[in-house]
Order: sequence, then C-alpha cells, then structure tokens
Amino acid sequence: MMPALPIRWLDGVRARPRRVAQGICVLWVLSLSDLFFTLWAHFFTPFHELNPLAKALLDGDQLAVLVLLKLFSTAIGATIFWRLRSHARAELGLWFVVTAYVLLTFRWSSYTLGVMALAAPVG
Repeated sequence: MMPALPIRWLDGVRARPRRVAQGICVLWVLSLSDLFFTLWAHFFTPFHELNPLAKALLDGDQLAVLVLLKLFSTAIGATIFWRLRSHARAELGLWFVVTAYVLLTFRWSSYTLGVMALAAPVG
C-alpha cells in the first residue's frame, strides 16, 4: 500500500500558490452555488434578496445581467487573489472571503429547509 501524500500547510512560500489555487477553486464553487440558489429562490420561493443591486436586477427580470455580473465579479476577485498569491495577507483575505461564502451556504441550507417545511403537506 502506498503511503499518503503529506499535506504541508506550513511549508512557507512554496505551498502558498497551491493553497491559493485551492481557495480560488472553493471560491468559484461556492460563488456559483450562491448564484444557483439565488435564481432558484427567486423563481420558486417567496424570496427577498438583501443585496440591493441583485434585488434591482431580479425585480427588473434582468437575470442575464445578474449572472454576468456574478461571474465577472468572481473572476475579477479570483484574478486579484491569484496575482497576489505570494502575499500572506492576500491569502488570508481569500480565506476570509471563502469563510463568508461558507457561512452564506449554511444560511442557504437553513432557508431551503424552511421553505421545504412550508411546502410540505400537512397530514
């Protein structure tokens, strides 16, 4: 049996680009899931968007603009983090943003469970 590959989180500068790349991948997955849940909630639930820009786009049925804005802003952010990957503060900032998206994912989970409970038949 082959031994497990070591994961060196504290390997200094050499490991930072890998960690930043992993963080950017996680950022993209969570950002796209947020977009998916926003569109799902808009179409299928009594949803009130808290982001004023997204709310204006959803209320105006400008879904393509909302999708492009989300993709563009995520791409800009990911590019900034990638270009600053050699800086510890940029990596810390990236993981802060990822943490915020993880917390948002928990909020989406709670929202989804609440909506499903409302839709469940009484019986």
